[in-house]
Amino acid sequence: MSSSSPSSNLPPSRLGLIKKIGPGILMAGAAIGVSHIVQSTRAGATYGIGLVWLVLAVNILKYPFFEAGHRYTVATGESLLHGYRRLGPAFLYAFLLLNTFTAVISIAGTCFVTAILAPKVPGLEWLSPTHVSAILLIFIIGLVSIGQYRWLSRIIKLMMVVLFFATIAAFFRSIGVANEPTEGFVPPEFWTAASLPFLVALMGWMPAPIELSVWQSLWVQACEKENHERTSRREASFDFHIGYVMTTLLAVMFVALGAWVMYGSGESYAASSVGFTKQFVSLYTSKLGAWTAPVISAAAFTTLLSTTITVVDAYPRSLAAAIRVAKPSLKGSERMWHLVMMIGGSIGGWLIIAYSAQNLTALIDLITTAAFLTAPVFAYLNLRLVASDHLPKVFRPAAWQVVLSWLGFAYLTGFSLLFFWQRFLS
Repeated sequence: MSSSSPSSNLPPSRLGLIKKIGPGILMAGAAIGVSHIVQSTRAGATYGIGLVWLVLAVNILKYPFFEAGHRYTVATGESLLHGYRRLGPAFLYAFLLLNTFTAVISIAGTCFVTAILAPKVPGLEWLSPTHVSAILLIFIIGLVSIGQYRWLSRIIKLMMVVLFFATIAAFFRSIGVANEPTEGFVPPEFWTAASLPFLVALMGWMPAPIELSVWQSLWVQACEKENHERTSRREASFDFHIGYVMTTLLAVMFVALGAWVMYGSGESYAASSVGFTKQFVSLYTSKLGAWTAPVISAAAFTTLLSTTITVVDAYPRSLAAAIRVAKPSLKGSERMWHLVMMIGGSIGGWLIIAYSAQNLTALIDLITTAAFLTAPVFAYLNLRLVASDHLPKVFRPAAWQVVLSWLGFAYLTGFSLLFFWQRFLS
């Protein structure tokens, strides 16, 4: 364990709780994107309001694994990556292997959806989402390389506001005003073998991939470096729960909007980029008025851009940090490896976009399903770490959190095995 003293022994933060908000908002910026705008609205549009319970259950069952990110770091001064190494080299290498795979496909998914919602620049209407994706990736690499944590945090805080309040307004305007189902509409069953692939895809990024807990851990360290003081457990917990509650509430609202606007209408969720854009904007304009279309389009784009910025920054950041933890003698700084990983991951992500851009929903389902199937490994890493002797007893989870962790791990593992059985053995 690090020689740094536990942050609970430090005097109260001079900056206060509000000024320490950052890593939790970055987490929300990473989560409120494809999982909400695409998958949650699809869930409501296809299966109705009944899937709200599943969205809530997933957020609750994954909670302990995300919460481990700041818990371990404020207790020890180390990131989760150092904790994995203390458990054994195999744990750290397992993270490296799986995170390299999920990094490339996640960059592809978030960037492509952002490109779809990007505003059309006069004179450049000929640019396809594939071309826009390349431009976005180049822009983001430059932004993250120059701005680092401070500017990344400030940009995402601003980007979150408009869509958050617009979604709340549309949600409350929609309560009790659901569309009447078309004649002959037969409600689809969601608890069937045919529905299982979509349910797994929905849960994969709900509210986000579990490896985001490592990002949270690294962001807490970056925030401490920025503020020149340690973060207390109270401050980190306050920040984390703001972000987590925000992502959960918005996920529920997106399911409800999809259900109230599209469910039973006879209109299926579009697989094409143009159709998806029109349908998403209609979730708001049908309740708030046509005048809101430009505002919602801009808000959705900036929110997804914040997700893409976070993903392009955080996956390579965690890989670079993991490499340095695994091989401290390796030449080159962590910042250099971060840049190398950003460029490599972005190139890999763009190649996936270039070869899979014809079907939006199929691409997103593939990416989110992969995230779900790798989730049990990341969950087990965090479960083992917070229960280990490397974490001081005063910082270990309460009994109810331990029970919830094992329930969550059983759920992730059980659904993954069920998916494999249904897909390959049934």
